[in-house]
Amino acid sequence: MTQESLQRIDSFLESSTQDLFKSQGMEVTQDPRRKAEAANPLAATIGFTSENLRGFLMLTLDRDLASRSLPPNLREGAASEEILADWTGELSNQLLGRLKGRFCPAGIEISLSTPIVFTGKEMHRFPNTAPIQRTLFFAEGRLIVEIQASYDRDFEIPEESERSEPGRPEGEVLFF
Repeated sequence: MTQESLQRIDSFLESSTQDLFKSQGMEVTQDPRRKAEAANPLAATIGFTSENLRGFLMLTLDRDLASRSLPPNLREGAASEEILADWTGELSNQLLGRLKGRFCPAGIEISLSTPIVFTGKEMHRFPNTAPIQRTLFFAEGRLIVEIQASYDRDFEIPEESERSEPGRPEGEVLFF
């Protein structure tokens, strides 16, 4: 995979994350200093597959940031651990949905799995040797977005779409 394709993935991750939190009334900016992880984290992982790309996205954020990003109807009072965990899973789902919307015009149709949420201060993931490993830090290390994936030989992310119709706008409801 070329450096240009990896830069497109970084750009997709950054803009998708910023758009997601902006939809909740929050501005987050990427922090290239890669500070320490969230002190009191919640994390969610969600898998994806396509014809020639497969992997997972992981979202880790501080409980305070998760609480502040809750929808307005859930922000009253202190949110329960269950609400925060559910919301973290939903954020990962929405983030991957936004990422899917950016891959789609490049001709990459991905399918999403169900998010899995976990918590813990001393949890460590075994190193993965996936060919694509991208990690972006936001909000002074309190928000970490990571994608790891494997791809088929000669896979690249084209600069422009070959699709004739645009993907659905974010937030649009479809009935089947």
